[in-house]
Amino acid sequence: MRPAAALKEFAIFADLSDGEREEIAELVEERRLSRGETLFHEGDEADALALVVDGQVQLSSRRAGENAAVGAGSVLGSLALLAVGTREASVVGAEKSSVLLLRREDFLRLAEDSPRTACRVAMAIAADVASLVRLAFAAGSVDRGEAAE
Repeated sequence: MRPAAALKEFAIFADLSDGEREEIAELVEERRLSRGETLFHEGDEADALALVVDGQVQLSSRRAGENAAVGAGSVLGSLALLAVGTREASVVGAEKSSVLLLRREDFLRLAEDSPRTACRVAMAIAADVASLVRLAFAAGSVDRGEAAE
């Protein structure tokens, strides 16, 4: 699948025009993971967003003591485009998988060249993160006092 067509399958890019998705497709790096191959290590600098195009990857966090498998359509590390920080989990191929990577430096270049497109992506990421925070509050897994800090 062409990267521009693949991007349409991800919510954070779904509302972009075909032209805007083409701009982003020119920036992404295609990676093929074999079973057991590491994409990210927990604690590494978070410098790219990863989109699982097909297959399945395993996320594991020693700090949180959590493991999860996610498949096609999953967006990993979206905040890496907007903020400097470290990876919260390791990501390893659970099976043969195809992943698209969008690096922060390329996203920042997009922001300079096409601010409207980058702003729309940033807004979609913010909406996605806000949705996750609301779910965490609803599940009682986040203390409102801690979240305000």
